[in-house]
Amino acid sequence: MTRRLLRQALMAALFVVAVPVSAFAQTGTVIDWGPDSYAWESIYNPASHLSGPGSVLNAVGVINSFAGPLAAIDPNTAGTEYTYYLSGLTTAIGTTVTAGPTLSVYKTIYTGGTMVIYQGSPRNAAFGINPPNGTVPSTFIDGSLFLSGTIPTFTVTVTRVNATGAYVNGNADSGDPPNGSWTGGSALALVSAGGHPCPWRLTGGWDMRPADVLTGYVALFDGKIDLNCPTPAVPSTWGSIKSRYRD
Repeated sequence: MTRRLLRQALMAALFVVAVPVSAFAQTGTVIDWGPDSYAWESIYNPASHLSGPGSVLNAVGVINSFAGPLAAIDPNTAGTEYTYYLSGLTTAIGTTVTAGPTLSVYKTIYTGGTMVIYQGSPRNAAFGINPPNGTVPSTFIDGSLFLSGTIPTFTVTVTRVNATGAYVNGNADSGDPPNGSWTGGSALALVSAGGHPCPWRLTGGWDMRPADVLTGYVALFDGKIDLNCPTPAVPSTWGSIKSRYRD
């Protein structure tokens, strides 16, 4: 092959590999909480287990573990407390039910939520009953802002026994691929890559057994946050490609 044809072939290859490609590597769990975490809802019928259209879901809890880029921070340090407040998640149509022979699946899709995590002292978070109240969410959003973000979707799925309505299992998930967006807080740089905040996913167990849930709340939310940070592609220059094919 002549030098001119080789150059043309390499240029064609360069244009192909130069197309921006977004590759992602799962960073993993960075924040975990439970069992000190409960959710409440504005329009919920505990007898039928149904959320009504327009119902707003909120949750508060105490962080008990950091990992990954936040691993150097100990949330259990004496006198210091890390708490979260998930708020503003709204369901447009309420709960939909898919009935089976013996079990039924209850699914509620929420949108438009906000997540904030605060670092405060002393350790004063208290749930009380029938939130919001004098301590919820006030004692979970005092101190300094550690992280803040938005979460566009959040789905709660619960399975119950048809004959009795008894709870079988439940989970909550903001969706895959991760769609949460960090927007601020003192730890923003730690959950960012290349100067850009990493997408995140919120998941966890959703326990609605009456024996496990405080009065006035709808569920115990044992949750976690996973990061999905981008892995930047290493660009190749025309000069470096040419050097590989020099005589």
